[in-house]
Amino acid sequence: MDIKTFAEEDFDPKKWINKAWNSSGNQEKEVFLTNAVSRLQLYMKQLTNSLDETTTQIVTSIPRIVQDASAMQLEGALLQQKLESLERMVQDVEEQTGHSIESLQRIDYLKSRLENAASALREADKWTALASNLEELLEAGVPTQQDKLADLTKEVAALTASLEVLSESPDYESKRIQLEILYNKLEAAITPPLIEVLTQMDAARSATYVRLLSSMKRPVSASRCWRRAAAARLAAQWASLDNPALGSLTAMLSTEAGKQVDWLTNVLQSETPLAELLRLYTDLLLSLDPSPTKVVSAKMKLCSNPDEAILMLVDLRRDIDEFVKTIKVILDAPRRNKETLLPATIREFGRAVYAPLREMLPKYTELQSQMLLAHLSDPQLKQGDLLEQSRSLYSVAERCEGWILNAQTRARRIAGDASPPFSLPAVEALVTAVTGLISSHSRRIEMAFLSSEGFGQGVLSDTFPASLLLESTTSVLLDALRKVQEAEAKQEEVTTEPLSDMPVFLLEAETRQKLPAIRSEPWGFVAALRRVKDQLRGLGRAILRKPVDLQLDKIPQLPVWSNNDALSTDLPDFALSPQEYITEIGQYLMTLPQHLEMHISEKQAPWQFLSEVCTHTCDKYAEKILNIRNIDALGTKRCLTDIVYLSSVVEDLGSNITPSLKNLEKSLRVTTAGHND
Repeated sequence: MDIKTFAEEDFDPKKWINKAWNSSGNQEKEVFLTNAVSRLQLYMKQLTNSLDETTTQIVTSIPRIVQDASAMQLEGALLQQKLESLERMVQDVEEQTGHSIESLQRIDYLKSRLENAASALREADKWTALASNLEELLEAGVPTQQDKLADLTKEVAALTASLEVLSESPDYESKRIQLEILYNKLEAAITPPLIEVLTQMDAARSATYVRLLSSMKRPVSASRCWRRAAAARLAAQWASLDNPALGSLTAMLSTEAGKQVDWLTNVLQSETPLAELLRLYTDLLLSLDPSPTKVVSAKMKLCSNPDEAILMLVDLRRDIDEFVKTIKVILDAPRRNKETLLPATIREFGRAVYAPLREMLPKYTELQSQMLLAHLSDPQLKQGDLLEQSRSLYSVAERCEGWILNAQTRARRIAGDASPPFSLPAVEALVTAVTGLISSHSRRIEMAFLSSEGFGQGVLSDTFPASLLLESTTSVLLDALRKVQEAEAKQEEVTTEPLSDMPVFLLEAETRQKLPAIRSEPWGFVAALRRVKDQLRGLGRAILRKPVDLQLDKIPQLPVWSNNDALSTDLPDFALSPQEYITEIGQYLMTLPQHLEMHISEKQAPWQFLSEVCTHTCDKYAEKILNIRNIDALGTKRCLTDIVYLSSVVEDLGSNITPSLKNLEKSLRVTTAGHND
């Protein structure tokens, strides 16, 4: 039996008894209870005996435990006394040895000071002797023999090292200044022969001088002398050309580039050979005489026409790109301890290389403008006939997109991503000129329209198709300009290659900032063309409506509205017929679709024109009726008959009369009903 159950906090006797009864099988209750009680009594007796034995053992073992604890306490006290004694001994030892260590440290410090003083005295004597020797050598003249230069290099290196040893001496600053003066004199003395051997490309002798400058810790002076020598040699080669050209210059520099990097690396032991090469070419290109820009400008003056001059600029860009490609190959070549070039160094080199092209780009704008405007010198654009002149201008508008795209393609070949500021003014010149021609022809059409008289005008006159075609011309040109600008926006490139950043090389900072706006914002000169289009639209509608207006203007003065006799007033409505003015308008409107189809393209739906003319006719008709001062009953009936006729015509044309005319008709019918009553 598991007695742990009786120790649980939630022990329930009833549940335990029921559980035990369920697990007893078919045993009788009396027997089960007797057995259960007996077993529980037996377990209680066994548990009591176990508790008595455990209590007896604990009571007998307590004195022994107390005795052991006392012994351990005594041992702990003895151990603590020993530790305190040991600590006092350690403190005594530290006090005794501390004074000895301080004494040893003081002695060692004094020894070091004495040794340094002795060394300083020896170095001072050595430095004085070396400085005296160098002064005597400078007075006698610096030798040029390699062996003597090698000995001089050793002495200078020793002099430099000696000064470093004397850095703690009181007169260090005066010695440093004295040595700087000596080194300045020595550098001044060896600069001319160094430049001479560098010009002669004598590697052995040049290396001797470079080691001498390095011993003075002046390697920068060697690079400066190399730049002077290389620049002078290359400038002399440029000046010796009988017919200097930029292609010859770039070819010469491309050939020299690899040699110069090898020279800088192996002879001058330069840590920044690539930066030195770019600095050399930057300074050289800015100081050549004659300058590359003057050479290109002189060559451009010899061009016989703008097309030839623009092709020359394309060739100029190609020559420069070939040179830059050569430099890029050298910069990207794998090398040990490859240097990192500063962006400013690359930017200065790029602007120097592309300087001739940058100076010629304003000239390009002028040349491209001349080429585009030359297309407008066609004699066909001076037609006397209005419609033929409109056709000629329409033909020009259709070709403008191709002209402009070709011009922008050439501009990109010349200036790359930096082309918009230079190509856009040429486009503006062309569009402005075409806009001027359209506007001038529009005024001719308007003058012809205003001077015409009579009903036989409108859609049947030459002014309407001429104005309609001219309006289409503006639409074609606007659509072409939209496509051109979208094409230009797609050409925008983001380059991470420093030597391909044409906006940096060809544009000033202020223009570079405006470049995104030039590409994305609407072109200002397009607004003038839109205004001309709106004017032409209004002119075409006015021409189309003129026959209607001429008839409607007669309405207020017609005598049929009043002074009718009484017998005529009693005539039934069916006895009345539409008057001549309204039938003339109806006939004009009914024949308008077939006439419009002769002049309107598929893109221009005739119903738009019909709807506008019908709306105008109804509104203007209502306005003119309201201007009739006196109208009698018969006049009202005639007016209603005319309105009904116009309504049927408008409905046949697929439109409806306007609310103003419809309301006026209702008012007139109310008035007629009042008269009949």
